[in-house]
Amino acid sequence: MLQSRYLAGASSLALLLTLGAGQALAQDSAEVEEVVVTGSFIAGTPEDAALPVNVIGAEEMAKQGSPSTVDLIKSIPAVSGAVGESNQFGAGQTTGSGNVNLRGLGAERTLVLFNGRRMAISPGSIYVDTNLIPTAAIGRIEVLKDGAAATYGSDAIGGVVNFITRRNLSGLEVSGGYSLIDGSKGDYNVNAAYGWVGDRGDVLVTAGYRKRSELSTTDRDFALRSFTDNPQGGWSTFGNPGLYLSSSNGGTTFTSPVVDPACGAISGPGTATSCQFQFLGFDNLTEDEDHWQLYGEINFDLTDTTKFHAEILYSGHEVAAENSSPSYPPNNFPTSALTTKVQGNGFYIPSANPGLQALIASGGLTPAQAATAGANGLFTSVAWRPLGVGGNPLFGGKGKEDKRAFEAYRISAGLKGKFDFGGGIGWDAALTYMDNNSEIATPDVLVGRMQLALRGLGGNGCTGNTPGANGCLWFNPFSSGVAGNAIDGRTNPNYNAATANSLEVLDYVFDEYAYKIRSQMFTADLVFNGDLPVDFGAGQLAWAAGAQYRWSGIERQNSDFTNIAVSPCADSSVNPGATCTAKNGPFSFFGALADYDLDYSVIATFAELQMPFTDSLTGTFAIRYEDYGGNIGATTNPKVALKWQAADWLAFRASAGSTFRAPPQTQIANTATTSLAYTTAAGGYRAYDLWGAANLKPEKADTLNLGVLFEMGDFNASLDYWRFAFKGPIDNESGSDIVNAIFPNGAAGANNCANPAYAPLLARISFTGACSAPNINRVRINYVNSPDIDTSGLDFAASYRARDVLGGDMNFGLDLTYVLEYIVAATTLEGVVVAKETDYAGTMDYLGYGSQPQWKATAFAEYARGDHNIRWTLRYVDDMRDTRGGTSTFATNQNGRKIKAFVTSDITYRVVLPWDTTLTAAVINVFDEDPPFARLDLSYDPFTANPLGRYYKLGVTKRF
Repeated sequence: MLQSRYLAGASSLALLLTLGAGQALAQDSAEVEEVVVTGSFIAGTPEDAALPVNVIGAEEMAKQGSPSTVDLIKSIPAVSGAVGESNQFGAGQTTGSGNVNLRGLGAERTLVLFNGRRMAISPGSIYVDTNLIPTAAIGRIEVLKDGAAATYGSDAIGGVVNFITRRNLSGLEVSGGYSLIDGSKGDYNVNAAYGWVGDRGDVLVTAGYRKRSELSTTDRDFALRSFTDNPQGGWSTFGNPGLYLSSSNGGTTFTSPVVDPACGAISGPGTATSCQFQFLGFDNLTEDEDHWQLYGEINFDLTDTTKFHAEILYSGHEVAAENSSPSYPPNNFPTSALTTKVQGNGFYIPSANPGLQALIASGGLTPAQAATAGANGLFTSVAWRPLGVGGNPLFGGKGKEDKRAFEAYRISAGLKGKFDFGGGIGWDAALTYMDNNSEIATPDVLVGRMQLALRGLGGNGCTGNTPGANGCLWFNPFSSGVAGNAIDGRTNPNYNAATANSLEVLDYVFDEYAYKIRSQMFTADLVFNGDLPVDFGAGQLAWAAGAQYRWSGIERQNSDFTNIAVSPCADSSVNPGATCTAKNGPFSFFGALADYDLDYSVIATFAELQMPFTDSLTGTFAIRYEDYGGNIGATTNPKVALKWQAADWLAFRASAGSTFRAPPQTQIANTATTSLAYTTAAGGYRAYDLWGAANLKPEKADTLNLGVLFEMGDFNASLDYWRFAFKGPIDNESGSDIVNAIFPNGAAGANNCANPAYAPLLARISFTGACSAPNINRVRINYVNSPDIDTSGLDFAASYRARDVLGGDMNFGLDLTYVLEYIVAATTLEGVVVAKETDYAGTMDYLGYGSQPQWKATAFAEYARGDHNIRWTLRYVDDMRDTRGGTSTFATNQNGRKIKAFVTSDITYRVVLPWDTTLTAAVINVFDEDPPFARLDLSYDPFTANPLGRYYKLGVTKRF
């Protein structure tokens, strides 16, 4: 269990926290110093704290088997819906990254600190990437589960997680660990830490590398399911084999459906108007990831009263080949400049295309279809993609591979000391700068090049206008060029090797949808603290006051084909001078992006008072003012906290305040980012263009925490009631709400296409043809101050030690969170109520408020004797109800409406060996429990569960 000690800063020793597998407990020699509690700027002893803070130290981590950062964060009961387990479909940019999401309020509402100072957000997101933390350097983690904007400013609405480095390590420590995972090559890590301690200072240098291995969906039975079991389980009607359109009149109106005859043989299931394609077999549950961190820190006493601190971090991670579908279905189509036969939602395939000729010759088409196709050619339909079951030859016949790389630099330096006057006023001044970079590249098809290749005019060396001659290449869009299903091995009876697409033509039609994002942050902090000559008989009034200047910048640079200013049109890849009204860019699936370079500055002042009214009653008051200027403006936020020690064994605490979060630059700029989301009504993925809004205001919340603490000998417990009441939380509009409002019955039944009241909402959707759910092309959504949220719950923690049991000690612990309610007010868009007031506690709201289990708990039993320690840990995630309903296919699939509880057990054994060596062995998920089924692409919820099953960990640490 993550032992909950709600006495902030309770770790007076700087303990080694090891987040990689196999690092052992190795206590640093440390001198007890006056500490500053997370959530306060007032220096004092841990017992002074009145805030709900979890302290997680090295020993606690080692007893759990040294989980990874992602596993650690997900195991905290107060955390709900954290990323980092999988690419999660639609959140692919997070692959390799991690975050903290306290109270399920969104990771952007949890402030992450490193040694008490801010970190820059991960590029392309609005949260801090916790996988950049130098794990070998961490001594403890403090988790403040209360709003803290009055102390730290914006982003601390849901709480604060402070990663604090170890101190006073003397000597060299090396460690390594390996996790044996069935179906993968396993995960491993190596770490080294060197420390030097002198009379006037100390130095810490650490290095770490962690490797995560690929785990395919085909290696877990629960992931690949039939269409009947899970229609969203990687199934799409946009496949290859796919659906085509023919015309009997020789004109440009192509309406008669032609399903590729190989559908049933190598894909399927199919109907007269569609062919299902399961792309999930090309995906992974986890990707190959490389993580690295280098960290250095120096602390030096310049004088008897002045101390110098400096730290530098270089960290990063890379996903060199994130696997996905062989190609995407098109959302963007060519114009008449490329072919005389044009329809709004397809590519023209002339009858001379060798792939079409082979398809006709195979006898797979009806005589009527063969006759019309041979005379007039065919059009692709929206229910098609260039490559499907046969894989993508550019990537060895597998799925296409995306590239994601993240790299960060951070430096912080400061001085702290004490003035002799005024009773001894302490001061702390620091400067911090962080530069965070990412590079993203996703292969996609270029519309113009695809259309030319379908006409036999493709290829980088094509000259002249003769199809298939003078270096000009054909692209075959049919199954006649596909040998079989690359996942399950079924062979294609209509395969004609002569019509298989060459690597040259594939290299011509595919290019990288690529961009770089850079986020920067600079802060200047100045804090004073001391005591005032005010004493009610229990001690002087303590105070802290200061100011902060904070600058944040973010910029995006796009490749030429991705850049809307360079390549705005569907035909731009073959006609750089093309002009167009609909500037969707040259790619067939992703929309064009604009470059941007955005920044803003914040000036803040704050003050804090702590008064011991009596020997048993202490009060704290804090207030902070932040000024953003411009449309955002300024905000002032107070907070008050009380702690009453009613008896030696009983204490009460309470805190209340207001807190806020300002919109980041990308949310107020007139720019858009395109994301992909499975759209139930359309039966597949669609593009959602998310636009910034200049009129966004800071979101605000009132917070309340009421707690009681028990301490009776070796038994400790705490119970807290918490509540967050949001006003105007910043969020993006729900694209599914917009689609469901227009198509309340999914693809079938009545819709609101012709309802005048829905006209403004309808204008948000672009169609490839008439207004119908399957014809949805892309949807515009905006950042808004969304409906109010009111959430509350209970935290309970308890621990007990039984001493002298068979020559050792027994320890027991429990930590749980129960969400009483998560109520979201009714949602109105464009004057239409698209969602009624709803309590999301105990639900999974796909594409909305995420995973909100009502219960999360961790319990443990442990026996320690001498050099040996063994622990059994039980983890529980409550069941959830899928909020999706209506008359869609999902509504009839009742097996997925309830996501069952996920219960796992871990066992860890640790032994201290001779020669300063520690061995740790663990079995994770002892009973090999599969994650419970959820109607998501991977058939489980990656935000609350993990797909690894039972695996084994071994780690060794050696100190020199």
